Amino acid sequence: MNIDSVLPWLLFAWLTIEAIWDLRNNDIPVWFSLVMLIPGLALVGLFSPWGAVVIVLSLLATEVVKRSPLSGVIGASLLAITLPLVRLIAPAYLPLFVGWGGLMVIWLIGVIGGADALAGLSLLLFFPSWIMLACIAAGILIWSVALLIFRYGRSAGLRLWTVASTRAAGTRGAGIGAYALAALIFGVLEWFH
Repeated sequence: MNIDSVLPWLLFAWLTIEAIWDLRNNDIPVWFSLVMLIPGLALVGLFSPWGAVVIVLSLLATEVVKRSPLSGVIGASLLAITLPLVRLIAPAYLPLFVGWGGLMVIWLIGVIGGADALAGLSLLLFFPSWIMLACIAAGILIWSVALLIFRYGRSAGLRLWTVASTRAAGTRGAGIGAYALAALIFGVLEWFH
C-alpha cells in the first residue's frame, strides 16, 4: 500500500472533521486550512518551486484581506500571467492553476467561503489533475443540492427557482462537506482505477 492510495482517505477524514466543525460552529479557524495547505504547498514546491511561489502570492492577494475586487484582480492576474508558463514548463500543474483560478472567482462572487476555497486548493495541491477538479465540481454540486433539500425539503425546487430567476442572494451553495465529498469520490475512483 503506497501513500498515493492512502492520501485521499486521509484528506477525506480531515475534511470530514472540518465539515462537522463547520456544521456545528459555522466558523472554521485558519489553522484547519493550514493543516492541509502547508504540506500541499511543500509538495508542489518540491516539483515546482516557482509554482508554489505563485500560489502563495495569489493566496496572500485573496485570502489574507477581506473579499474585495482589487484583491481578486491581483490574485487572478498572478494566475493568468502564469498560465501560459505552466502550459510550457509544467503542464501537469495546469489543472491546479485553472482550479485555483475558478475557486478564486466563485469565492469573490460569494458562492463559497474562504475556507472552502482553501480546501479545494489543498486537494488540488495534493492531486493536481483534471479528475480531482471534476471531483471538486461534483462535490460542490452534490453537497449544495443535498443542503438545499435538507434545509427546504419539498420547497427546495421553488427556493432554487426563486433565487435563480430573481438573481437574489440565496443560500450559500458549498461548504467544507463538498470537499470531503470530493476527496471521497476521488478516493473511490482511485481505488477502482
